Amino acid sequence: MAYQLCSAQTPFSLKRFPIFNNNNYNKCRVFYASAQNPSRRVAIFQLGTVISQSESLAANASNLLKTDGKVETTMPIADVAETPTSITNKDVLEWIKTDNRRLLHVVFRVGDLDKTIKFYTECLGMKLLRKRDIPEDGYSNAFVGYGPEVSNFAMELTYNYGVDRYDIGTGFGHFGIASNDVSKMVDLVKYKGGRVLQEPGPVEGGSTVIALVEDPDGYKCELMQRAPTIEPLCQVMLRVGDLDRSINFYKKAYGMELLQKQDNPEYRYTNATMGYGPEDKSAVLELTYNYSVTEYNKGDGYGQIAIGTDDVYKTAEAVKLCGGEVIREPGPLPGLNTKITVCLDPDGWKTVFVDNIDFLKELA
Repeated sequence: MAYQLCSAQTPFSLKRFPIFNNNNYNKCRVFYASAQNPSRRVAIFQLGTVISQSESLAANASNLLKTDGKVETTMPIADVAETPTSITNKDVLEWIKTDNRRLLHVVFRVGDLDKTIKFYTECLGMKLLRKRDIPEDGYSNAFVGYGPEVSNFAMELTYNYGVDRYDIGTGFGHFGIASNDVSKMVDLVKYKGGRVLQEPGPVEGGSTVIALVEDPDGYKCELMQRAPTIEPLCQVMLRVGDLDRSINFYKKAYGMELLQKQDNPEYRYTNATMGYGPEDKSAVLELTYNYSVTEYNKGDGYGQIAIGTDDVYKTAEAVKLCGGEVIREPGPLPGLNTKITVCLDPDGWKTVFVDNIDFLKELA
């Protein structure tokens, strides 16, 4: 079943922190959500839907984890394997604490795949890890990042044939990229014709040097001055309507640690950093709560984050126990052996959990 993109909406400003001001990002770190003119279908998981794919793609399991041009509202029962053994609620919640989890990649849609690849590789120094064209389903995708997918966080860029613009919405914040020379990176972005929204400078009330740039589709990238790291693609920022609720959910259901929480009453926002390891060595999720804002428009550009797990069945059970929603029951994808489950957090942000062993097989 094909899905139409959401209708365009009137642009308006929104807090990231409070209200975005190009002249003073340090004091007012917010991003505009510009309206787009959507068309045709979207090739990434839609809320409450399940992927459908042709048998000819059996060898390309990874494209089914995140993107395809067709989706179904139901899944054949034969394709969903039963949980092999019964497990108690207590067992599941305890198991989450020891599961081998890692952020694998973040998925978002772009209007010109080659142009976006060029931006992230030539301006921000990433590498093109792999690229695929799936003409029978009307989409192409590419993976870019700073290291191999077997060990590093990556971006999956998805281009749907004939769709050149997307509404990024107001809920998505930015991608965080660490650099030991932010000024040099900003100069390169300018030289290559990219857009710089905020020149390098210290964060208000702190000493960390940051800058803000925008990719060809309008997704923001926050450049952060840091010592050399094994994970330069270090952050995805999303806005949430109840920060404590989100923190509890990500800790209990997703097994993440609360690495940092900071309240900024002067600018009316609080944020929390969640992840599976320290910020200087692994990618993290930054959740931002703007005072009095409980709902956001997610648009149709940002897709989801994929997370590796040793057991998608226990993962889905834990999500349900913690009040989350499972929109794709755990099991192998049709015609494939890759086991996944798709879940929503309390704000409706989507996460795809992928079996660790199956993911390594895909990369091989």
